[in-house]
Amino acid sequence: MIADAGPATTGKDERSGHSALSVLTSRPAWVIVAVVAVVALGIGSVHPAQPSSSARIAHLDSVIKCPSCVDLSIAQSDAPIAVGLRAEVAAWVHEGLSDAQIEQLVVARFGEQALLVPSGSGADVLLWAVPVSVVGGAGVLLGVYLWRRRRLEVSR
Repeated sequence: MIADAGPATTGKDERSGHSALSVLTSRPAWVIVAVVAVVALGIGSVHPAQPSSSARIAHLDSVIKCPSCVDLSIAQSDAPIAVGLRAEVAAWVHEGLSDAQIEQLVVARFGEQALLVPSGSGADVLLWAVPVSVVGGAGVLLGVYLWRRRRLEVSR
């Protein structure tokens, strides 16, 4: 009786381990992972309709580059020009200017490099889009490779 229980238990463990592996490598599992990733990205990209003045000021302070610093925002810098620019940004927000208008004022005063975010045109788009495309393409190629490898293993 004990001898019979051992092999039956071992067989079940091997089968359950194999089925867990096959579930993790199955196409429906990858589809579920993809759907979860897309939903998470969609939820994460939703922004509130009307942020408060303090939230807008904090955002603008984080995207405007300190004119006298190297790669620091005016929020991160204690340089006198950064402190003055933070006060101006707060005043512009309280006057009712939009974020785009404030960014345009800063760019007109300090030049195109006054913002720490890409402008959305020209080389800035390429600097952001190329790495994202390469990583995405690598993920697709890896998925195709694993899928083909699995198909070959199953056909043997």
